[in-house]
Amino acid sequence: MEYNAIIGTVIITLAAGSVSIVLCDRFRFPAILLYFFWGIALGPYGAGLIRPDSLGEGLTILITLFVCIILFEGGLSLDISRLKSIRIHLTRQILLTIVITMTASWLAAVYIAGLPPDLALIFASLTIVTGPTVIKPIVRHLPVRRHVITFLNGEAVIIDAVGAVLAIAIIEYFVSQKVLDLTILGFVVSVIAGISLGAALGVATRLLLTKTPVIPVTSRSILTLGLVFLVYYISELMASESGLMAVAVFGIVLSTIDYRDREKLLSFKEQITRIVISLLFILLAASFDISLISEEVVAGLLVSGVIIAARFPAVLAGTTGGMFSLRERLFMAWVGPRGIIALSVASIAAIKLTSAGIQKAEMIEMLVFMLISVTVLLQGMSAGLVARRMGILVEGDRNIIILGINPTTIGMAKYWRSYQNDVLFVDSNRSNCMLAEKEGFPYLHGNGVSVDTFLGVDVDHYSSVLAATPNIEINILFCRFVKKTYGISRLYVILTEKAGDKLGGIIESEGIRTACIGVQARKAGSLFTIIRDYLFTTKPVIREVTVTSESFLQNRPGEYPIPENMFILFIARKEKSCHVFHDGFKLETRDALHVVMDSDTPEKELDPFTRP
Repeated sequence: MEYNAIIGTVIITLAAGSVSIVLCDRFRFPAILLYFFWGIALGPYGAGLIRPDSLGEGLTILITLFVCIILFEGGLSLDISRLKSIRIHLTRQILLTIVITMTASWLAAVYIAGLPPDLALIFASLTIVTGPTVIKPIVRHLPVRRHVITFLNGEAVIIDAVGAVLAIAIIEYFVSQKVLDLTILGFVVSVIAGISLGAALGVATRLLLTKTPVIPVTSRSILTLGLVFLVYYISELMASESGLMAVAVFGIVLSTIDYRDREKLLSFKEQITRIVISLLFILLAASFDISLISEEVVAGLLVSGVIIAARFPAVLAGTTGGMFSLRERLFMAWVGPRGIIALSVASIAAIKLTSAGIQKAEMIEMLVFMLISVTVLLQGMSAGLVARRMGILVEGDRNIIILGINPTTIGMAKYWRSYQNDVLFVDSNRSNCMLAEKEGFPYLHGNGVSVDTFLGVDVDHYSSVLAATPNIEINILFCRFVKKTYGISRLYVILTEKAGDKLGGIIESEGIRTACIGVQARKAGSLFTIIRDYLFTTKPVIREVTVTSESFLQNRPGEYPIPENMFILFIARKEKSCHVFHDGFKLETRDALHVVMDSDTPEKELDPFTRP
């Protein structure tokens, strides 16, 4: 009978998690809300179909293994090159969060929730973490500056590991009644040992994967996943409670490998990490006694409010004097939802403290559960509205996928990148891909209308598509493929000849914009010839010119009198947004036009854009 309960618990949890992932992808909302719903609705205090207690000690083992995967994946997904630019602010922010948030949380837990001081300290250590599992879905679709997203993601990954190690060290102190000095020393040793071992094994694995042909490409993801657990185990043997820090650092080190190899390692991310997160959330939610919340709802809400407020001074002080505007700093202070690591360690704490005979241990889990629910609902659901009201949303086409690698698209990508936007190239020609690699751009070599080409790539990171190959049929079909498969709606195509009725129908029905269009398109296809020459036969020059001519701007979109030997590639507006120039684009004064022309074209040819 117990065997059937275990099988039923695992299978029903898997099914509920899978359904949740599909629904959150379809409607774009935090999946954690559905995880909590299924856990409570199907758990022992609901329908009784999910019984975490049937797993016995296996639940604690699953929590540990799953947390390892989550921390590793979070570290692996970081971009170290971007973290370097904000490392001082990030370090300062994490230290201040530990001091300010822990102090405020401890005071709130003692004087509002009535927790004993020792249990309040354990709870306070859990409140400092934010969590990439909830941060990433929130900021993934928000068009804010890249530094803001890098900061929030970097903070979530690093402080997750630090907070987990700190909380477990404090738990061990109260359970084993160690001397305080030894506990502090043990925490420091655990952090140092975890960082050292994670870094050393990360470098060794990096060399194994990139410098030797020993490991087949198809097996690297599986091997790396196995090594994650080995790193955790070895680190725990060296220093107790250091394993979580080790796997996080292990992931961070591996994130420095060439992006193509990293994407292959991340190929298991969608299949394993997301289902792991769903399993963990649902099982922990199912094991929680929901009746506790009704008894302590007011105290829990007040404590959560204090913790949310405590984040503001920590973030504002930590990010002062940097590249962030005041509005961006306020936004980052608002967005701090707690995630699965806090709940996982809270569950471990409840189990260990209860076994040690410590009373009110379940209160820690209840307060953490409420904190996660409040922050995800309040901050997660309002993040877009807050960013919009604060005026920090970046307009335009932002991160872009470009089909077709040639001198013109490479030139465009260089300027595009300078505005803190990302560019991903796609091309089936290996020599073209080498051109992108030479300039330091990520690329995908393969068929642009095949799902296999995009395996392991976070396509949600990109908001726009520009198709610029010599084949207009492939260009149009690529735009349709990306829209139907990944939901990207900002679609642009560069035409090198007039589209027939069938292709024209696809362009209209799919909402594809014709890029680089101008009044010269009326002149017997002269624009098509110019574009074809620049894209595929000549070496173009891209010049930036600020449009100030009122007479030029008075023309309707698609009818601007652009000289016949050039075309507008894209526009930079207000120094923070980029727009692909298309047939319906309305120019404004002071727009920075990036114009493609021949190297021999004199400067006076740009006069139409600036002439009074």
